[in-house]
Amino acid sequence: MKKITIGKKEYTFEFSIEASLYDECTKSVMDMFIKSGMAQGAAENNDVDSAMDNLLETIANLPQKALTLFYAGLLEHHGTEEGDGSIKSMSDAKRLLATYVKEKNKSFRDVLGEMMDLMVKDSFFELIGLNQITADLGKDSKEPGKNTSEK
Repeated sequence: MKKITIGKKEYTFEFSIEASLYDECTKSVMDMFIKSGMAQGAAENNDVDSAMDNLLETIANLPQKALTLFYAGLLEHHGTEEGDGSIKSMSDAKRLLATYVKEKNKSFRDVLGEMMDLMVKDSFFELIGLNQITADLGKDSKEPGKNTSEK
C-alpha cells in the first residue's frame, strides 16, 4: 500500500483483491513479461526484426499499461465496489494520472515502474497465484519424462 498526494488530495494505492479481480491489470502485466521475454529470446537468436517488433510494441503500449495499473491500484480504496467511489471509471483514473505526471514531472515509464514495485510489495503476484504457477511449471519441466506441452 502506498499513499500519494495528487491535486492536494491523498490517494491510497494497493494491489490487493480489487486489483486482482480486474482482469486487464493481470493481462497487462503478463503481456509485458511475455513481450520482454520474446524480445530477449529473439535478440539471443539474432532475430533482430522480431526483437525490434516486440520492443516497439512494448514501448508503444507503455502509456496504456501505466494507466491500467494506475487504475487497478486505485480500486481497493477509491473504486465504486469497495472504495470511497471517488474513482468511478478509467476516465477518472486517466484525469488523475494526467495531473500526477504533470505535478510530479513523471513519465509513463516512471508511473509503470512505481506501480510494478508496489505490486511486488503488496504481494500481488502471490495473491493471483503467479509465483505458484511458475514454480509448478518449472518443477514439471525438470521431472524426467515430463513435457509441459503435453498438458
